[in-house]
Amino acid sequence: MKKISLNSDDINKIFNLNIEKQYFTGCNVDSRLIKKGNIFFAIKGKSNDGNKYIAEAKINGATLAIVEKKDHKVKIPQILVNKSHLILIKLAKFIRNNSKSKFIAITGSVGKTSTKDALAHILKNEKNIFSARKSYNNIFGVPLEILNMPNNTKIGIFEVGMNHKNEIKKLISILKPNIGVILNINYVHGGNFNSLKDIALAKAEIIDEKYPLDTLIVNKDTTHFKLINAKARKIKIKNIFTYSTNKNANIMLDDFRINKSQLNIAICIYEEKKIKYKMNSTNSYLITNTMALIACLKSIKYDLNLIKNLKDLSITKGRGNITKLKKDNKIIKLHDHSYNSSPTSLFASLNSFLKISNQKNLIIVGDMHELGSKSNYYHIKVLNFLSKNRNSIHLLVGKNFFKNRKKYSSANMHFFNNVEYLNSEIVNFVEQINKIFIKGSNSIGLYKTVNYLNNIMQIKK
Repeated sequence: MKKISLNSDDINKIFNLNIEKQYFTGCNVDSRLIKKGNIFFAIKGKSNDGNKYIAEAKINGATLAIVEKKDHKVKIPQILVNKSHLILIKLAKFIRNNSKSKFIAITGSVGKTSTKDALAHILKNEKNIFSARKSYNNIFGVPLEILNMPNNTKIGIFEVGMNHKNEIKKLISILKPNIGVILNINYVHGGNFNSLKDIALAKAEIIDEKYPLDTLIVNKDTTHFKLINAKARKIKIKNIFTYSTNKNANIMLDDFRINKSQLNIAICIYEEKKIKYKMNSTNSYLITNTMALIACLKSIKYDLNLIKNLKDLSITKGRGNITKLKKDNKIIKLHDHSYNSSPTSLFASLNSFLKISNQKNLIIVGDMHELGSKSNYYHIKVLNFLSKNRNSIHLLVGKNFFKNRKKYSSANMHFFNNVEYLNSEIVNFVEQINKIFIKGSNSIGLYKTVNYLNNIMQIKK
C-alpha cells in the first residue's frame, strides 16, 4: 500500500497535537471514495456538507478527519478547524515546499486531461511517476492531488484549469511547477472573459514572477503566442521550448499519414533529429499535443523514444474513443467525443472524422456551453458548416441549436430539444449509416446517447 509524504509527525507539528504515529495512504474530500489509511477532509459546500459524512469516511477506512464540526460518536482523531478547504491548501503547500519532486503543470483551453494522461502513459514503465486523477485541476483538486502523491515521487504531472481571471495564479502559488505547458488558447469559458486576449492572459498566469518556471513549453501556433512569449522572456524563464505544425520552432511536424486506424507521425527536433511514432487514433488534431509530450520528455531528460509508447495508448472514453457496434450483421463505428465541446475542438474533430469517412454518417452534435455573448455566433457557424455536408445525417441537440431549427431543418438536419427526445428517436436514423460521430458539452448529457446506442446494438469486441 502506498504511503503519501504527509504523516502523523507532520500533523502533530503543524497542529501542535500528539496523535498516534501512523502513515497515511491518501486523502479525499468525498467520503464514498475514502480508502483504508486515508485522511478525510470534511468540506462544507454550497449543496452538501462533508461534516455529515465523518462516520461514513471512518467505515470506509479513514484514520484521520479534518473537520469543521466534530462527530463525537466517531472514534478516529478529528482535527477541528474553521475552514477545511484552507487547511487542505495549507497542507498541500507544506508538502510542496518540502518536496524534491519535479512538478509539471499543463494548461490550455482543450486537451489538458488527455495530454496529462498521455504523458503518464508514455512514462508508465518509469519509476516513481505520479499523475493527478481525472480532471482534478481546480482549487480543490490540485491541492488534494499534491497530498495524494506517494512519498517517493520523482515526477508529478498535474493540470491546471480556470473559469475566471486569477484562478491559475492561485493554483501556481500552491503547485509551484518546475515545468509549465500551454497547449492552446481557444474560446472556452468565454462567458467570463471579454476576448481571446483576456483568456490568453489568464492562461499565461502559469508564468509567474514570484514562482518562476525553469521551463515553459508552448504551442507556437496558438492564438496570442507573442503575448505569452513576451511575458516568459520578461521574467527571464531559463528554457522556452516551442512546437509547431507549420512554423519554425524547436519541435516541428515533418509529416503524418493516416493508416487504417492509426496516425503515423514524423517530428523534427531542433532540425537535428527526426523521430517517428504511431498513435492509436485517426484524429490528426491530436498530433500537436504529442509534440508537447516530446518537449516534456526533453525537459525532464528522459529518452525521447518513450513517445513510441503512444502506439498502445487507449483513448479515454468520451474523448475520441472508437467503439464497434453491430446491428443486423452490419458493423457501425461509434466515434465518441461526448465528454466536452468547444468551437475549436468541435471543428477539429469533425474535420478529422470527415477526412476518413466520406460514406453516409450520422453526426450528432450537442450545444457548446460557456460561450457567453458569442454563443449564438458559434452555433450558427456550426450549422452553416454541417448544412454543406450533404453526405451525412445531422442530429442537433440542445436549446442553442433547437432555436434555429426553422431556418436549418432539412432532410439531413434534425433538431432535438434534449437528449431524452433524441434517444427516443435515434433508432430511426441508424439503418443506413456506417459511422456515428458524437460531440457536445458534457452538461448536455450525450454520454446517455452513447450508453443507449451501446445497449440497443451489440458491442463487437
